[in-house]
Amino acid sequence: MAAFIGTHRCKVDDKGRLQVPAVFRRSSGIEGGETFVVTRGFDKHLILYGPDGWRDFQERLNALPSGSKKRQVIRFFSHNSAPLLVDRQGRVNLPKSFLGDYGIRDEVLLVGALDHIELWNPADFDTQISDVDDALREVEHLL
Repeated sequence: MAAFIGTHRCKVDDKGRLQVPAVFRRSSGIEGGETFVVTRGFDKHLILYGPDGWRDFQERLNALPSGSKKRQVIRFFSHNSAPLLVDRQGRVNLPKSFLGDYGIRDEVLLVGALDHIELWNPADFDTQISDVDDALREVEHLL
């Protein structure tokens, strides 16, 4: 399983192409010709999964208790996900609607989050991470 750590500030060109840092491609075993999967996150960011991470995420979705909420959640993620082919230069073409919905224009912050990569508008990430002290105090005894 991939272990994505670290943060990279990357450019997004006018076609929505993003150069995925080599360290993240190596962590997932992806070079050219394979695919990542992008989906919407919970905190105003996008999530990028490698093949193994995406399979694990699908298994977690399938393991949810049966019922209408499970169906809604599966529909949400199925509707809001896209495979991203990695080209020979290590780039992926992000859907413009995803970028626009999250205010990502010419720059994106890629944050390793263990089993996936988070894609943030840099300003939104700065706001999100500013509240980390309370979260750390709340869970420090569990670590």
